[in-house]
Amino acid sequence: MDAREEQQVRWRRRPGWSRPDFWRAPIGPIYVATLVLSVGKGAWYACWAMFYLRSIGLSPAQFGFGITAAGVVGMVAGMPFGYLADRVGPREVLFGLTLVRGLAILSLALVDGFWAVMLVTCVVVMVERAAPGIRIAVISGLTSGPDRLKALSNTHVMKESGAVVGSLIGGVILFFDTQPAYLVMVLLCGGTNLAFALLLLRVPHVESLRERRVTRKVLVLRDRPFLVLTALSGVLALNWGVYDSGLPIWLTTHTHAPPWTMGALMVFNGIVIVLLLNRFTQAAATVPSASRLAVVSGVVLALSCAVYATTDGGTGVVVIALLFAGAAVHTVGELFVLGSGYGLSVGMTKEDAHGEYQGMYGLGEGTAMMLAPGLLTALLSGWGVAGWLLLGALFLVAGAGLLFTGRWSVREQQRGAEPAGPPADVKAAA
Repeated sequence: MDAREEQQVRWRRRPGWSRPDFWRAPIGPIYVATLVLSVGKGAWYACWAMFYLRSIGLSPAQFGFGITAAGVVGMVAGMPFGYLADRVGPREVLFGLTLVRGLAILSLALVDGFWAVMLVTCVVVMVERAAPGIRIAVISGLTSGPDRLKALSNTHVMKESGAVVGSLIGGVILFFDTQPAYLVMVLLCGGTNLAFALLLLRVPHVESLRERRVTRKVLVLRDRPFLVLTALSGVLALNWGVYDSGLPIWLTTHTHAPPWTMGALMVFNGIVIVLLLNRFTQAAATVPSASRLAVVSGVVLALSCAVYATTDGGTGVVVIALLFAGAAVHTVGELFVLGSGYGLSVGMTKEDAHGEYQGMYGLGEGTAMMLAPGLLTALLSGWGVAGWLLLGALFLVAGAGLLFTGRWSVREQQRGAEPAGPPADVKAAA
């Protein structure tokens, strides 16, 4: 191998983001936009509870009611907006939704009163739930085959990278814990949403059903395997609630781990996802392989629950070591969930219906995230070790169910691809 060939090999081995063609591709602006948006979202989710309670002045009861109501609104918004995206164009719908969300967040610096704040929050959460599925529809419309899965994985890596930076910014804002600091958070998050919308204008247009003069009814509601996929994937999505609400409650009520442990676990999780997600996604290139990964994800997540359960009443270095061991297993399970989720949700989607299918898929995850705080509080704070074991059993059942769901979908696709019999007149002539 000469020097030139060696240089080409080294070039191919470099991470995608370090090569100019990564950013110049048609979906390159989506990578940039996602990275920018996630910085603002990372800061937002690090601070939003304290912002509502301390800066706006809501009571804990008002905050809980408002967030629950916003979650219900957001939960049902994905599929209708996804269908609209298929009809008029996913890029245009995503642009409009993100623009609205940015303006809604900025308005939080001006609105006053519980009902006004709740209305704005419902708009913010509605777009938050609907936008990811439509973004997948944009990417799916610009890619095909293995490139599609790789692009989705790269986008998630950008999301995680930006969220880590945003969380650090949110930590600084929480350190100051003043109204001007929370105003900076609002301006940052609103501004990154507007920047995302503007960057979308550089993304090529995806042809819509209207432009192709295709008229059809909603398809996903008649696709039974995909509906089951949505429900079972929602169960696996509870693993994200473990970090958001389950572990913080567990650390507080059942262990004597120091307060900084939760932050360290989240940073560890984010870094590992960024480094390894592309490798796991490549293993889910087909529906059968993705469904097998789903089984593994259920097993690994159940194992992480068992490890977390061993920290009950733990103190000192031992409990910290066990928590990091559980987090390491949990993160591997999350990687399998992400890889299998992309492989199944995209592989089981009809080619001209990415918007509505991804909107429906998001319904499962949105429902899980809405129910997670209450469910995990009851399981982990109330039931203790038994709660962890029950949660692990749910993961096992959901992962195993997705194996059969993937096979069911393949059979349905093969049945739909079978050629029809000869026309009636041909049969009569025969």
